[in-house]
Amino acid sequence: MLTLILAGLRQRAAAVVSIVIAAGLGSALIVVSGAMFETGIRLAAPPERIGGAELVVIGSPSYTMLDAQGRRTTDLRPYPERHRLSAAVVGQAAQLDGVELAVPIRLFDAFVRTPERSVTMTGQNSASAAVSALAIPRGAGPGTGEAVLTSAAAATLDVRPGDRLTVTVAGRTAPVQVTGVIGGPADAATLFLDDAALGGEGIDALGIVPAVGADEAAVRAALESQFPDVRVLTGEGRGAAEDPAVSGSRTPAIVIGAVFGGIVLTVLATVASGIVALSVRQRSREISLLRATGATGRQARALLVGEASLAGIAGALIGLALGVPLAHALFAAMRAWGVVPHGLQLRVGLIPFGIALVTTTAVVWLAARLASRPARRARAIDALREADLPPARVGFIRWLLGLLFGGGAVALAIITCFMPPSLVSATAGPAVLAGAISASLLAPVHLRLGRVVLRPVMGGFHRGLAGLAGVNVRSRIATLSTVTGAAALVVGIGAGNLVSQAMLTTTAARAQVQTLTAEVVVWGPAGTATEIAGDIAALPEVDAVSPLVVSGGWMERPHDSSHPDRPWPLRGLDGAAIPHVLSTELVAGDFTDLTGQTLALPASSAEELNLGIGDTVDFRFGDGAAAELRVVAIYDDLPGYEHLLLPADLLAAHTTARAAETVLVARSESATPAALETAVAGAVAGQPAVTVGDRSALESALQQGLNVNALINGLMIVVVLAYAMIAVINTVAVSTLGRRRELAMLRLTGATQRQVRAVLLIETGLAAGTGLGVGLVVACAAILPTALVVGADPSAPLPLAILVAVGAAVAAITLPITAVAARRAMAGRPTDAIARS
Repeated sequence: MLTLILAGLRQRAAAVVSIVIAAGLGSALIVVSGAMFETGIRLAAPPERIGGAELVVIGSPSYTMLDAQGRRTTDLRPYPERHRLSAAVVGQAAQLDGVELAVPIRLFDAFVRTPERSVTMTGQNSASAAVSALAIPRGAGPGTGEAVLTSAAAATLDVRPGDRLTVTVAGRTAPVQVTGVIGGPADAATLFLDDAALGGEGIDALGIVPAVGADEAAVRAALESQFPDVRVLTGEGRGAAEDPAVSGSRTPAIVIGAVFGGIVLTVLATVASGIVALSVRQRSREISLLRATGATGRQARALLVGEASLAGIAGALIGLALGVPLAHALFAAMRAWGVVPHGLQLRVGLIPFGIALVTTTAVVWLAARLASRPARRARAIDALREADLPPARVGFIRWLLGLLFGGGAVALAIITCFMPPSLVSATAGPAVLAGAISASLLAPVHLRLGRVVLRPVMGGFHRGLAGLAGVNVRSRIATLSTVTGAAALVVGIGAGNLVSQAMLTTTAARAQVQTLTAEVVVWGPAGTATEIAGDIAALPEVDAVSPLVVSGGWMERPHDSSHPDRPWPLRGLDGAAIPHVLSTELVAGDFTDLTGQTLALPASSAEELNLGIGDTVDFRFGDGAAAELRVVAIYDDLPGYEHLLLPADLLAAHTTARAAETVLVARSESATPAALETAVAGAVAGQPAVTVGDRSALESALQQGLNVNALINGLMIVVVLAYAMIAVINTVAVSTLGRRRELAMLRLTGATQRQVRAVLLIETGLAAGTGLGVGLVVACAAILPTALVVGADPSAPLPLAILVAVGAAVAAITLPITAVAARRAMAGRPTDAIARS
């Protein structure tokens, strides 16, 4: 049997290469998926500034959702801000057995200026220098009004001990004197300030140095037991304490890996089964000859499965080698575009390789087993047939599975219609995936229907080349339907996901700024913009000024079930300026009362939670802090895109930056937008870090997070789309090259190569056109419900451009490949082709 399998591999090079390519790319993409999953699990981020602490304690980066009774559940959501620790943990940790030193760590952004230079850099409290892994001379720590710089920071600012700096931290500016420079040029650029000079409550992390001879595992267990709701970091995971975005990357990386891997496996199974089924149909005479020589149906099937499995194993092994550089290239692109933080490192262990090898081989083997079932029913008498035209029957199981997946797609599309905008993608994506699987399973039915629908376009298939092509399509439904299924897969998954994501992003971006009426925005790092807000408010062109702070949080009591997948979006504003910078209509209460421990609610949420003016809400901020807030205003907001409003100073204290970095400016009635922008730009001209932008700049800033999410989804879909495109190329090439005998017969009857090529192009165009139509129907399972929920227009320029681009890509690939494959299939003399077959 092995000899026959190897001989078959040599003789069926086109089909074998197609399976190798499909399996290789599938294996490589599964390695990428596994690498993302493993990266999310490990969260490897080597520390740059606190490497001297063997253990680092941080607040748990995940918020535990509560049920209606206020009990903790197993549902976790990442905190949108750094989860801080109470300063009291320092003394408590120092008293634990095995702890030599417990050091409070404060990390902050500082805007540092000299007469010649200005730069934003990371700062630390002076106490944390003890765990910085830097050699600090005795007595070199900064006191009040003093600062210590690392060598890299000093070189950046071109300063030395004795020079003076102007430093802004959390909206407070003060002069300091450089008293020391530590470390080498390879150490991270860092500014150390006296702990007393830093405002705000809590610490960002706790550095632990175990006592000599202490068991590190025991110390870690003691810390976790002593302090609830914390995470103890060790080894290369300690960098998560320096950048909270590292911990926030866990869930996105795991979800991306899982979803991406699932889509890749689906495409691989569909492509592999299509190629094997196509090969079985093309080899029906060969299989019948084997039966005539005494082979059993089981042996014939084992031959086909063995050939496909060996090709799949070869492709999977090649894919393992391609997966690592592909994973690093994709991860580097995600890091460059801000999808993952720079401190997070990609990790590719042995597990992704094992999963890729096993799953790819198993999928190809299973697809070959299912596709080769007709070989068991092959009859020896079929070898005497001159023509090889297998019937295009769709078996009962295939019908059943196709209808089940199709019904699932319809059901998911209906469910999507009743989803809030934030959860649309949770069901829209699976809807097109189920629809694409159904389209592939029922491809022969769709092609037969497409032939009827496209008959008028093809001149009724009565005469000429179109007539011959129509007859060929009718007699070769089973073979050409593989092209239809592959094209439907590309268009359904590609157009459905990309268009749906484009509508979600566009609508959400519009909603972010729809209620904002401020026409000028001012930015400044470390709170520098808020320091000059008073000077801006005094301008005659200005009507009102308000800081803007954006964060997230949860209402814990009364129980709020409206945001099960994400925190409430929060906006911190000056209550008195809200009527001037927002267009929201006040329903009850007064925005001027938005001071202290208060908040304003959308009317829909207030009604749902039975809250009124004066009622209190147990609230959880994005940094993990809890507070009881009093409702002072109720207002109308955009349905599906509601925000909670809080005092800017209250919300800023619970953000990672601890300060507002954005200021909204509303113009007076007598000023023009251009005059307002010019006046504000003049007012901040002496501030080197402060920038001024118009409304379009504000829109871009607020939409930045949305664009990152769209980039993640789009990047994954484009990679899968490219894989599916290659699958289309494989399918078209194998289908065309497998018809050498038939094409030679046509040439012997008087047809020229150009005529034969035209017939093939018409056939492929008909099959691909049908797949395009079916794929558009599948894509509508995501596009139409998404458009209904978010109120978008699917015929807008961007969705239409995506649909046209995907359709053009299918046409641009299938037709040229058909022409190239036809030329290859007709190479040489027709009689030689018949003799070889």
